[in-house]
Amino acid sequence: MAILKYFGAALAVSVLGAPALAQISSEGGPIYIDSERTESLEKERKVLLIGNVDIQQGTARLRADTVTIIFAGKSGAGSTGIGAGFGQIQTMLAEGNVFYVTPELKAKGDRGVYDAKIDTITMTGHVALLRERDVAEGETLRMEIGNRRTTLDGGNGRTRMVIEPDRETASN
Repeated sequence: MAILKYFGAALAVSVLGAPALAQISSEGGPIYIDSERTESLEKERKVLLIGNVDIQQGTARLRADTVTIIFAGKSGAGSTGIGAGFGQIQTMLAEGNVFYVTPELKAKGDRGVYDAKIDTITMTGHVALLRERDVAEGETLRMEIGNRRTTLDGGNGRTRMVIEPDRETASN
């Protein structure tokens, strides 16, 4: 789950001109962002990535229809460029067909929010989490990164899970 800790923190910061503070993959390295359009809203301290957004770093990947990165602000003079001088990432919002994939897990939902202040990722809508052959579904998935705690809520319905026992363990 350490990889998820870096889901939002500095995803765009390292790419958009500010110092790299964290990453979406524990492997580090360059972050590649591909979208149909990018908008920098300096007065609002936002960067909008619009249309088939695909963000990759190492073996981690985030895909969504749109991603909005909201910065907390920064004191002092900053460098120039898209996103430069905005400060640290406060929130990252992915909307529409959201997929977050690492070698350890796959998560999908209609909306995903990373809140840096509480170090939490929340996915909503029809949510599914896959780990190896195990599948969990519900309406709200909350991953508290530092606490290594995952909560799945069924909303108005119920949560559903399919757990495949390890064949070696089951036969012993």
